[in-house]
Amino acid sequence: MDWQNIHSIIVFIQHCVSTIGVLIIITGVLFCLCQYLYYVFSGRLASAGGASINAIRLNLGRVLILGLEFIVAADLIGSTTTPDYYAVGLLAIIVIVRTVLTFSINKEILSLSKES
Repeated sequence: MDWQNIHSIIVFIQHCVSTIGVLIIITGVLFCLCQYLYYVFSGRLASAGGASINAIRLNLGRVLILGLEFIVAADLIGSTTTPDYYAVGLLAIIVIVRTVLTFSINKEILSLSKES
């Protein structure tokens, strides 16, 4: 097996992991949207106060964190095939931004779960 085949396999794995992350986020957003619409049209949103909205936000935050973790993992896998330092630096910036985003969402989830 030559290096070109190994590179192709790694890129394929990277795209698969990234696609899984995107699918997790899309599925979670659609699920939370359906929950929200159900609460709005059933009249439970007004009667439950902010508790139902917080539950939906908690679920969405968890899904976003999970999806972002998959996407960060895909970026890290992709760094093994990056040929130059510019691309590695760009990748590092993207991973840092996504990690900070994950941290802030996780902090929000913890504060919401303490309120519930």
